[in-house]
Amino acid sequence: MGINKVTVGEDFTPDPISLLESNRNLGYSIEEAISDLIDNSITAGAKEISYELHWNEAKPFFLLKDNGKGMSNADNELIDSFRLGSKNPLHDRDPNDLGRFGFGMKTASLSQARSLTVISKKEGYATLARSLDLNFIAELNDGWKLKLVEDSVIEGELGYLDTLSSGTVLRWDDWDRAPDLEDDFVALATDINQYISVCFHRFIEKGIKISQNDYPLEPCSPIPQGEGASIFSGPISLSGNTKAKQTAYILQHPKNWVDNYEVIDRFNSFRLFEGFERQQGIYIYRCDRLLTPKAGWLGLLKKGNAAKLARVVIDYPNDADALWSLDITKTNASIPFEFKNEIKRFIAATKNGSVKKIGRGDRNVANALNLNHSHIWKTSDDKEYNSYKYIVDVDHPIFKNLIAEKKINERDLTILLEVISSNLPVAKIIENNDTDPSKHDRMVSKQELSKRELELARVVFQYQMKTQTKEAAFSWLLSHEPYCYCEDQLRKELL
Repeated sequence: MGINKVTVGEDFTPDPISLLESNRNLGYSIEEAISDLIDNSITAGAKEISYELHWNEAKPFFLLKDNGKGMSNADNELIDSFRLGSKNPLHDRDPNDLGRFGFGMKTASLSQARSLTVISKKEGYATLARSLDLNFIAELNDGWKLKLVEDSVIEGELGYLDTLSSGTVLRWDDWDRAPDLEDDFVALATDINQYISVCFHRFIEKGIKISQNDYPLEPCSPIPQGEGASIFSGPISLSGNTKAKQTAYILQHPKNWVDNYEVIDRFNSFRLFEGFERQQGIYIYRCDRLLTPKAGWLGLLKKGNAAKLARVVIDYPNDADALWSLDITKTNASIPFEFKNEIKRFIAATKNGSVKKIGRGDRNVANALNLNHSHIWKTSDDKEYNSYKYIVDVDHPIFKNLIAEKKINERDLTILLEVISSNLPVAKIIENNDTDPSKHDRMVSKQELSKRELELARVVFQYQMKTQTKEAAFSWLLSHEPYCYCEDQLRKELL
């Protein structure tokens, strides 16, 4: 049986309501959706942007207002802005254009509400308004049609634009994915404000005013300023590409924080969304817009204690979108294969910088504590229960000296230390670390021994000098906890 031949291509225009309903589930959160709208406002040259959430007696609506260049009926500007894929991602665009696929305004808005209205005014032109309304399209059943909007429905929005030479207002109605309870709805504002203050912190720092109602947002960089972080390395071009750069930062150790940023109410650059430990990772900026406000190592490194002070910033321009596989929501980008090894090496070096800052004391403890029984606590694997064991080392010099000086007999001391070791409150330690890990980081070893501890150190030191020179005995002493952290005091008291 032969194949039918056609001389003209066959139409496969998608059903509008089916496609639009499907596009409601592309994965936008409310914060991401509003951020996508702000991208458009910044691209339109707006210097003032505000958004409003109105409960409206359980019939909520949303407004985003800007004083950008606006749109007119010339060349169907406003109508074209409603088209899905209104911009070809393969075409060259302005270096400051935060758009990507030409989907953002529509898909972001419809991910939250069933009706999007755009009211826009371009200098020298009349104000225009149109709605993309899913219910209207379904009921009309006549293809891709926008709904005309009566002035009486948008009096407030028209009044706002009357005060400007140009600008745009976006409105969501039939907001079916808003919270059902008023308290939950009101709480949205805090989450949105925090997210936007991080994603757009560079723009706010450059003077663009972003507000929630009349409340101007303060910028919140994921890299703490001033006493908060230091540049570890960079900026370094990726594979010689001067447009893509990476910079590494190491945060201040929590013991040096001016405030306890982990628990204070104010949203801040140390804690951000998930606590300072979990905010470690890579922060990718595209045209100064942060794409990854919650960081993570993008599969190149596991989050852990060693890298908790490490932050890597990558900047790339919008003409490299295809290389970085930016998605429609503009919240995810994949590291290009050709950059992975280079970035891995950079991350490893940054992690090492974090490890060094986490280390306690003035001496390089990792190198100093290289003798057997240097640590008071020993860690081992319990093969029987497939678990770790933490045991106080009865052979540590402090305990051996107590036995030698007949302060306690070895049997009693061993029993005592076994009881202490077997009752280490591991579960509570883990719980406390989950609640406020910075408090553990501030549990640094003493930099000065008490009078009684100093007396014991002197006894241990003198006992060691029976078989070593004074200098050798002192060096040996500093190779054990807790004396490795108190070198200056011991040098003054013992030498």
